[in-house]
Order: sequence, then structure tokens, then C-alpha cells
Amino acid sequence: MRRPRRRLKGFDLSVGYFGLQIAFGIQSASLSRVFQGLGASVDQLAILWLAGPVTGLLVQPVVGALSDRASTRFGRRRPYILLSALVVIAALAALPLAQSLVVAVAAIWLLEAAMNALHAPYRALVADTLPPEDHAGGYAMQTVFIGLGALAGACAPILLAWGGWSNIAQPGETAPSIRVAFLSAAIAVALSVGWTVARVREPAAPVPAAQASVDRRAAFAALWRALRPVAAIQFLSWFGLYLLWVYATPVIAAELYGATSPYDAAYARGADFVGVLFGTYNGVAGLFAFLLPGLFRRFGVTRVHAVALVAGALGLGGLVLIAHPVALVGCAVLIGIAYASILSAPFVLAGRAVSSATAGTFIGVMNIFIVVPQLVAGLSMGWIIAHVLRGVAWPVLPWAGLMMLAGAILCLCLPTLDDDAVAL
Repeated sequence: MRRPRRRLKGFDLSVGYFGLQIAFGIQSASLSRVFQGLGASVDQLAILWLAGPVTGLLVQPVVGALSDRASTRFGRRRPYILLSALVVIAALAALPLAQSLVVAVAAIWLLEAAMNALHAPYRALVADTLPPEDHAGGYAMQTVFIGLGALAGACAPILLAWGGWSNIAQPGETAPSIRVAFLSAAIAVALSVGWTVARVREPAAPVPAAQASVDRRAAFAALWRALRPVAAIQFLSWFGLYLLWVYATPVIAAELYGATSPYDAAYARGADFVGVLFGTYNGVAGLFAFLLPGLFRRFGVTRVHAVALVAGALGLGGLVLIAHPVALVGCAVLIGIAYASILSAPFVLAGRAVSSATAGTFIGVMNIFIVVPQLVAGLSMGWIIAHVLRGVAWPVLPWAGLMMLAGAILCLCLPTLDDDAVAL
């Protein structure tokens, strides 16, 4: 019975990600659409998306470290999870109702800050409540729910459009189908995070911080040694993903559907199809995550991760080189394989240096390696599109593929990482 109980615990730990990723799926597939509907130009999109990486850099490591030190009768992580979830719900309800770009930007900053405050303690629950030999399975289970939730979120706009909700934005407004999608995400977050908070019981804090200061310094040193090789691979991977999220909607709507304005029907069809593509890659990521622990054991984490990144590079390049919708779905499948590995492999590679006392800090530091490339992309790509590409955005997707390919090559150059990975 021990293994079934662990699987049930893994389900309880991970189900909250389903609602959160419904919200993220809607946001990633529709945020550029919301911004352009409120008057943003394509060269402004990258910097308008900076709320996620900036709050990830500032909020997530701090909340992760604070939750490591917290001591309440409700546990270390759950109070942060519950309070952050309430703010997420409020921001999800406010964002689609914004009637100006300024209000929408303020709402997305609030949403991203709360989601990042929730993420570090939530993911740290795996290290807190599962034994080390189950960490890989726990992170893979979370990846399953990440993929399935994002699949539901990304496909929500087109499903709502098929159900009769208008998908065409009027100037100064968000399309009705997008409004309903965001409000549905708020309900999903309430239900799924509420399930985890109610079902998961945290173990007692391992050692009071005052008694563990010397051990904490040694743990941080070991943590940094484990994370350094992973950092560069993460930079290249997440730089490419950021370009996908920001530019897939305007590029595919213009190149495949011939859209000339964010207020025409062609743009709405293109944006809805991007939701299908995003839903496809997230769904594939959720399914492929089931296979990752076995593949890691058989072939090694670095080899599997390198192959997955190559698949992602091919998929990103194909998004603008292929003009048939069915073939683009195939590209999304390749991106999903890469995304599943990006969400799992780096945590497994660096996992040996993690103890329960530093789990929240570990997740926060790993998040720095995720958000820094997004910051670099967000601060640079607008200028590049405006001044180097003369307002043409399509080349950024092949460039994203090249970044992911470089990550695969770097991964193969560091085979000793497998020696430090946790036992799978």
C-alpha cells in the first residue's frame, strides 16, 4: 500500500497546479492579444510582458526563503499558498475587465506577483513531504498537471468561441471569449489550490533556523555548486520560450491568417489557433512527463534533456517555415516534448544539493535562472524588432529555436551532471 499512498500524496501535492496552469495557459496564449486589443504595438509587447520575469526575480526567491523559515500551526508553506491564491483570483477577475492598457498592465503585475509568491512554496512541498527517491516522480506529477491545466487554459478561448462567445475585440476592450476564459480560470484556481491546502499535511520544520546557521551556509555552498552548470542551459531554454509566448500570436495571425489589425476577424482566428498550438504543446508536455522518469533512468538526464531541446528547436523554427495548420500542430508537439523536460530535468539535475531546510530557497534560485533570460529578452527584443527588423516580428521564432539548440549542445558538453542527479 505504500506506493499507492505516495501516488495519492503526489496527486494532492500537484492538483493545485491544474488551476494555476489554466490561468497561465490563458495568459500565455492571450496576453499579447489583450495588449494589442488595448492599443499596444508589436514592438511594445516584449516589455509589456516583463511583469512575469521581474516579479519572479524579486518575489519568488524572497517568498521561498521566508517559507523555509516560517513556523505556524498551519505549516510553513500553506499560509503563503493560500494568501497568494486569493490575490491571484482577484487579479484574474480584474484583468479582462480593464478598458485601458495602463489598467491591464497594473492587473498583470498584481497577477504575476501573486503567482510567483505562490509558486516557490507550492513546488517546495514536494521536497518537504516526499522522500528523496520520490522527488523525480513528484516533479514529474506536477509537470503532468502543469501540462493538462495549460492545455485547458490555452484551448479555452477557441472552445468559448465555438460555444457562441464573440472572439473579436473592439478598440479599448478585451474580446468577450477572453473575458469569460479569465473568469473561469479564477474559479479553477480557487477549487484546485483549495484542494491542495485542505488535503496536504506538512511535516514539522526540520531544525530551527538559529540552530542551523552553519549547516545552512554549507547547504547554500553545495546548492550553488549544483546549480552553476544548469544555469546556462536554463538561460537558453527560457529565452526561447519567452519569445514563443510573446510573439506567436502576432506572427502566426499575420503570416498564416493575413491579419492586418488586432480588431479584425483574421486576427481573432489566428489568435484562437495559437491557443490550440499552446494547448497542444502543454498537453504533450503533460503526457510526456509520464515517460521522463523512466527515460532519465535508462539514458541519463542530460542526454534525454538534450534530445528534448533539439525537438523544441525544430518546433520553434517550423512555426514560421511551415504554412499548413496541421504541420504547425506537429511543431507544437515537438515544443511540448522540450517543455516537459525543461520543467523537470533541471530540478532533477540539481536536486542532490537540496534539503528540506533549503527547498524553498532552491526553488527560488532556480526561478532566477528562469526569469533572467526573460528579462534580457523583454528589454532587448522590442528595440531589435523596431530598429533591426524594421517592425517585422517573424524572425524571432527561428531565433528562439537557435537558442534552444544551443542549450542542447551545452547540455551534451556537461555529461557529468548525471553523476550528481538524484536517484530516480
